[in-house]
Amino acid sequence: MRSIGDVVAIHINNRPSVYARIEAIQADLKPGWFQVKLLLLSFPAEEVTWILRQEYLQGAVFTMKDVPIQILPLKIPVSSRPKARMEQETQGADVISLNRVRARKGSLTTKGTTDEE
Repeated sequence: MRSIGDVVAIHINNRPSVYARIEAIQADLKPGWFQVKLLLLSFPAEEVTWILRQEYLQGAVFTMKDVPIQILPLKIPVSSRPKARMEQETQGADVISLNRVRARKGSLTTKGTTDEE
């Protein structure tokens, strides 16, 4: 089931229409139904409360006034750009052991020389 803070895409009439963030989910008086408070991320932003079943939050199609509506999780695009950039920056780079640096620094302080090597 979706949880508070999730961002979802709401499709109306089989078209992506608006994004929304789930603000609250509370059990309704009717068993199996939930009061779902949504912050519609539109201009201006609007808060609505819909009474929904769990399967509707999972993506099942339902209707409001004979209009099909579907709530789908937001698909976050995976960009390979940051990963590729990081791989380019680290290719051929020297790996420095921090243990060796600490040991070296410790031997310098015991000899009494802390400035240059």
